[in-house]
Amino acid sequence: MSTASVSNLSTQTSMRLTIRQAQNELLKSQQEVSTGFYADIGAELGSRTSTVVDLNRESLRLNSMISNNSIATQRLSASQEALKQIATAAEEMNNALITISGSSNSDTINTTVMTVSNSLSTMTSMANQSANGEFLFAGINTDVKPLADYTDTSPAKTAFDNAFTGYFGFPPTDTANVSTIVPSGGFPSMEDFITSTLEPMYTGADWNTDWSNATDQAMTSRITQSETVQTSASANENGFRYFALAAIVTKELMTIGAPAAAVTVAINKAIDYTGRAITGINSTRSELGLSENRIEKADASLKVQVDIIETSLSSKIEVDAYEASTRVNSLLAMVEASYTLTARIQSLSLVNYL
Repeated sequence: MSTASVSNLSTQTSMRLTIRQAQNELLKSQQEVSTGFYADIGAELGSRTSTVVDLNRESLRLNSMISNNSIATQRLSASQEALKQIATAAEEMNNALITISGSSNSDTINTTVMTVSNSLSTMTSMANQSANGEFLFAGINTDVKPLADYTDTSPAKTAFDNAFTGYFGFPPTDTANVSTIVPSGGFPSMEDFITSTLEPMYTGADWNTDWSNATDQAMTSRITQSETVQTSASANENGFRYFALAAIVTKELMTIGAPAAAVTVAINKAIDYTGRAITGINSTRSELGLSENRIEKADASLKVQVDIIETSLSSKIEVDAYEASTRVNSLLAMVEASYTLTARIQSLSLVNYL
């Protein structure tokens, strides 16, 4: 007959291990109840984990694209608002010019020139608007102010004075000779100067020297895996060029003391250029509106894809809520029982029986 020693220390140690394991399982189960997903996806799915990783990566990619689209939408919205302000300024300029068409009253003309000057200031200010630290109408030179202000010392003003002097043979401040300018049909004439000398300075390469630091290439954004759209406009587009041309014809040629007939020619040309400016600005607004519409449709498609992926992903990593709750309750009961039993074992002592 043999005897075996029994120690309450070994029993306590065994119970502590059981409690520790139960606590670990309890934390895991509580996490699963809280999140609704497996606490350790790799341990639960094994070789199928790669599928979950791929789905999760695709979901992140699509959501990132949706987030980028929201930034593009903000840029388009800001561009549309700026273009709206420019179009309004162009309409005001056009109305003012039509009002003085055929008029030789100097006060009326001076008032119109002031209105046009304000409209030009509005155009340059709106053209230099920025969003998220990027100039909206600078093309891909988003860190460069696209349009220079028109001042007495600006390159555009200097270029105009040089062009005027080069064509007529006298500066615009020479009132005696300015009064000899004929409206059209001869050389030098107001109409010929505007169409053959001044207009090419705004429709050609001189625009980029005298006025603009923007690039012809506008900003584009990828809105889906295979689709890109234009998400800004360039200050080199026709609407901006003709707006500035109409304003300069008005500012520089209507108050220099030219004969009334020559001034009338300048007014009519300014009205013509303002009309082209309005058409150009509205065309740009339409193009950006199409981009907004394409982004909206792209977002709708991306969100559907994300929903499909999330549904598939959830079906693979979701836990049974009822089963997880039951397991938590069972583990809580086990831990409580273990604590009670451990306390009783610790209270055992031979002293109590001596």
